[in-house]
Amino acid sequence: MLDSEIVDDQSINEDSYDGLVSLIEASKGVLSLLIASCKPGDFQTQIINRYEAELAPNISCYRVVLNQQEPSIRAALEQLVKDCPELKESHASAAITVTGTEALMEFVSQADSNHRSELSRFFGYLQWTREGLREFPYPIVLWVTPNILSRLSREAPDFWSWRSGVFRFVAPVVQETGVVNWNGEISLLIEPERRETLPLDELLDQVENLEQQAMETPALATLYNRVANSYASLVNTRKPEDYSQELDRAIHFFDKSLALQRKLNLPQAESETLLELGDLYRDLGLWERVFHLYQQSLEIARSLKDSLGEAAALGRLGNLYQEYPQGYRANNLERAIASYDETRAQVYLQLINTLLNCHNGDEPQILQNNSELLDRGFLETCKSVAAKLTEQGGENGANFLRNLASHLGQFIDNRIRGESADNIEWAIAFYRNALEVYTLEAFPEYWAMTQNNLANAYSNRIRGERADNLEKAIAFYRNALEVYTLEAFPEYWAMTQNNLATAYSNRIRGERAENIERAIASYTAALSVYTPDAFPEYWARTQNNLGEAYSNRIRGERAENIERAKKCYENALTVRTREAFPQEHTETLFNLGNLDRNKQ
Repeated sequence: MLDSEIVDDQSINEDSYDGLVSLIEASKGVLSLLIASCKPGDFQTQIINRYEAELAPNISCYRVVLNQQEPSIRAALEQLVKDCPELKESHASAAITVTGTEALMEFVSQADSNHRSELSRFFGYLQWTREGLREFPYPIVLWVTPNILSRLSREAPDFWSWRSGVFRFVAPVVQETGVVNWNGEISLLIEPERRETLPLDELLDQVENLEQQAMETPALATLYNRVANSYASLVNTRKPEDYSQELDRAIHFFDKSLALQRKLNLPQAESETLLELGDLYRDLGLWERVFHLYQQSLEIARSLKDSLGEAAALGRLGNLYQEYPQGYRANNLERAIASYDETRAQVYLQLINTLLNCHNGDEPQILQNNSELLDRGFLETCKSVAAKLTEQGGENGANFLRNLASHLGQFIDNRIRGESADNIEWAIAFYRNALEVYTLEAFPEYWAMTQNNLANAYSNRIRGERADNLEKAIAFYRNALEVYTLEAFPEYWAMTQNNLATAYSNRIRGERAENIERAIASYTAALSVYTPDAFPEYWARTQNNLGEAYSNRIRGERAENIERAKKCYENALTVRTREAFPQEHTETLFNLGNLDRNKQ
C-alpha cells in the first residue's frame, strides 16, 4: 500500500469514527441501527474500546456476542436486557455493541446439508428483525466483516433500508516477515488486508454521511475522486449515446474534489486529481482540455519539487503529444521527449540515492512506493551508478547491485503473490528487462537469479495457456542451473532443483511417466544439500514433495512406490510437528492418509 493510500485510510478511519460517535450521541434514548465494518482483530477491538471510553460516563456501553448456532440480534439483545435489568429503567442511556458475525460459518457439511448455514440464518433473522427491535431504545452498533457488509443489501434489504449509518474502517497493513526469501523459492505468503473497491452506491452513502455532518476533510476529497472514477469506468462501458449522464457525474465529482483540495490547501492531491480528470478527457479525445489539465498538474508538481509528480505529468504529456493530431504534435514532440527523459533520469538518480542512504530494511517499502519507476531505464541507471561506485571503491558497485537485486527480488515476490494477473505480468516484463542489463557474460550470478525469478513468475502466471507457461518455467529453471551449480552455489542449486521438480510434477506436455521421473530425480538431488541438520524446513518440504511424486509414480512397482512415499511423509513429519508447523503438519498428515486409503 502506498504512503498516500495509508494517509487516506487513516483519514477515512478518523472520519468514520467521528461520524459513528456523533450518531451514537445523537441517538441517545432512541433505537438507531449503526453498521460498522472492519476486518476482525485488534484494530476493531481498539475502535470499540476507544468509543466506549469516550462515551462514558454519559452513555453506558454494553457488548453482546451473537450465538453462533442461533445468530439472532433480537435474541441476543433480549438476553442482555435480562442479564442487565438496569436497561429496563426508563430514561436508560446506553449504547450496545454487537459482535460475532466474523465467526459465522457460510457452509454446512454434507451430512448436515438439510440445514442452512449459520451465515444464512443470520441474514434470515436480520431480514425479519426490524420491527422486533423497537423495544430496545438504544443505538445499536452491529460489527460485520467487509464481505458480510457487501451482501447485506441483497440478503436483508428490509434491515438495510432501516440503517441509520454505515461506517467502514480499514485495518492498518501488517507485513509478514520471514515468509518469502529474495532468492525466489516458491513458498506460501499470508497476504495483508487490501482495500477493496467499494460499490458505487456505498461510496455515495459515505459521501452523503460526511456531507451531512459538514466534514470537509481530505478523506471527503478522496471519496469524491473514487466516486468520479467509478462513474468514469461506467463511461468506458457505455455506448457513446448512453454515457452522457455518467460523464457529467464523473466531471462533477472531480470538480468537487478539486474545489475541496484547493480549499484545504492540498496541492499534491490537487495535482493528482488534475491528472485523473485529464485522463478522462483524453479518453474522450478532448485534446485542448487534456493539455491544460496536464500542464496545471505539471506546474504544481514543479512548484512542490515533487519529482515523481513531475515525471507522471511529463509522461502523460509525452503520450499526449504522440496521440495529438499531427500539426500540433510536430511542434512539441521533440521538446516533450527531451524534457521527459531529463526528468526521468533525475528521478532514477534520486531513487537510487534514497536506496543508498536509507536504513537497512527500508528498501522494500521504498521500492513499493516507487514501483512505477522500476523499468529498464532504472536498471540501466543502476548499472551506470554501480560502475562509478566500482571505480571509486572496489567492491562497492558489486555490493550495490547485489543488495538491489536482493530487495527487488523480495519486492517482486510479494507483488506476484498478490494473486493479481496484472502483478505477475508486471513482474515478467520487469525480469525480461532485467535480463537485458544482467547479461550472462557481465553478471552471471544476477543473470541466474533473474532466470530463476522469471521461472517462478511463469509458474504462478494466470494469463496465457498453462501448458505454455510451465514449459517456459522449466526452460528458465534449466538456464539458472547453468550458473547455479552444486559446486559454486549449493543452496541456490538445491532451491532451483526443488522448483524445477515442482514444475515437472505439474507439467502438462510430454509423457506423464517421464515427467514424474524427472521430478523425483530433481527432488532427490535437492536433498543432497537440504539435509535435516542444515536445512530442516526445506528438507521436510522437499520430503513431502518427493512423497507426492512417489505416490503419483507410474513406473516401477506400485507397492514399492507407496512404501517410498510413506517413508518420505514420515520423514517430513519429524520436522513438521503439530506444535511447530501446524498447517504443514496437517498437509503432510492428509497426504499420508490419502496414501493409506489408496493402498486399500
